[in-house]
Amino acid sequence: MLTVSNRLPEHSLTAWVSLDVTNASTTINHASHEGKWRGVSVGSIDVTVVGPTEIAGV
Repeated sequence: MLTVSNRLPEHSLTAWVSLDVTNASTTINHASHEGKWRGVSVGSIDVTVVGPTEIAGV
Protein backbone atom coordinates (compact mmCIF):
# COMPACT_ATOMS: atom_id res chain seq x y z
CA MET A 1 0.00 0.00 0.00
CA LEU A 2 1.31 3.43 -0.94
CA THR A 3 1.03 6.35 1.46
CA VAL A 4 2.02 10.02 1.40
CA SER A 5 5.62 10.60 0.22
CA ASN A 6 5.92 7.13 -1.41
CA ARG A 7 7.02 7.11 -5.04
CA LEU A 8 4.51 5.81 -7.56
CA PRO A 9 5.65 2.71 -9.43
CA GLU A 10 5.79 2.81 -13.24
CA HIS A 11 2.24 3.30 -14.47
CA SER A 12 0.06 4.48 -17.34
CA LEU A 13 -3.43 5.83 -16.61
CA THR A 14 -6.22 7.61 -18.40
CA ALA A 15 -6.92 10.83 -16.50
CA TRP A 16 -10.08 12.94 -16.54
CA VAL A 17 -8.75 16.46 -17.09
CA SER A 18 -11.64 18.55 -18.45
CA LEU A 19 -15.41 18.88 -18.60
CA ASP A 20 -15.08 19.61 -22.33
CA VAL A 21 -16.19 16.44 -24.15
CA THR A 22 -13.56 16.74 -26.91
CA ASN A 23 -10.67 17.09 -24.41
CA ALA A 24 -12.08 15.20 -21.43
CA SER A 25 -9.24 12.71 -20.93
CA THR A 26 -5.55 12.25 -21.49
CA THR A 27 -3.04 9.51 -20.77
CA ILE A 28 -0.50 10.11 -18.03
CA ASN A 29 2.37 7.84 -17.06
CA HIS A 30 5.22 7.61 -14.57
CA ALA A 31 7.29 10.09 -16.64
CA SER A 32 4.55 12.75 -16.88
CA HIS A 33 5.18 15.81 -14.72
CA GLU A 34 8.56 14.50 -13.58
CA GLY A 35 9.64 16.03 -10.25
CA LYS A 36 6.12 17.21 -9.38
CA TRP A 37 3.72 15.89 -6.75
CA ARG A 38 0.79 13.83 -8.04
CA GLY A 39 -2.37 12.65 -6.39
CA VAL A 40 -4.02 9.54 -7.79
CA SER A 41 -7.51 8.51 -6.72
CA VAL A 42 -9.01 5.27 -7.99
CA GLY A 43 -12.60 4.35 -7.37
CA SER A 44 -16.05 3.90 -8.80
CA ILE A 45 -17.97 6.76 -10.38
CA ASP A 46 -20.58 6.58 -7.60
CA VAL A 47 -18.44 8.16 -4.86
CA THR A 48 -19.74 9.58 -1.58
CA VAL A 49 -18.11 12.82 -0.48
CA VAL A 50 -15.88 12.18 2.53
CA GLY A 51 -14.54 14.92 4.78
CA PRO A 52 -11.02 15.21 6.24
CA THR A 53 -12.11 13.89 9.63
CA GLU A 54 -13.31 10.63 8.07
CA ILE A 55 -10.04 10.29 6.11
CA ALA A 56 -7.97 10.94 9.23
CA GLY A 57 -9.80 8.11 11.02
CA VAL A 58 -8.73 5.52 8.43
